[in-house]
Amino acid sequence: MKALIFCITILSFAAADLIAQTTSNIVLSGQDNVPRIQTPALGNVDVTVHGDSLFVSGTFENLRGSYWAAFVQYGPPGESGNRIFRLTVDLNEDRNGGEFDEEKNRFEMRPAIREALKNGNLYVQISTNSHQNGEIRGQIPRM
Repeated sequence: MKALIFCITILSFAAADLIAQTTSNIVLSGQDNVPRIQTPALGNVDVTVHGDSLFVSGTFENLRGSYWAAFVQYGPPGESGNRIFRLTVDLNEDRNGGEFDEEKNRFEMRPAIREALKNGNLYVQISTNSHQNGEIRGQIPRM
């Protein structure tokens, strides 16, 4: 009987972990940047919320300029905002593309960040030397 209760308890915790994790896929482009940028660059990232943590993983390529920085930023769709989390990227040799590893891009969410995420007021932006205010961007949907 104790073994059965133990197994049910473990399964309950595993089910709660699965329910608590949410992932959204975001496309990054120059069309979503503010102001819009004509660029061949594209990115695709997954933003995952698990418990009190936010994870970012994915790739980007074909930046016009040399990679400068990437951030999760605060701002509603169509508006520029403040930088919140600096993303760590593994760049390609040409510095015009790269990959975000979720193990290197895990961030603790405080209540204000959780509220911004709930309201759809966060986005991912990649900046280059020629576009330091952003070359490609993708809005994170309400989560």
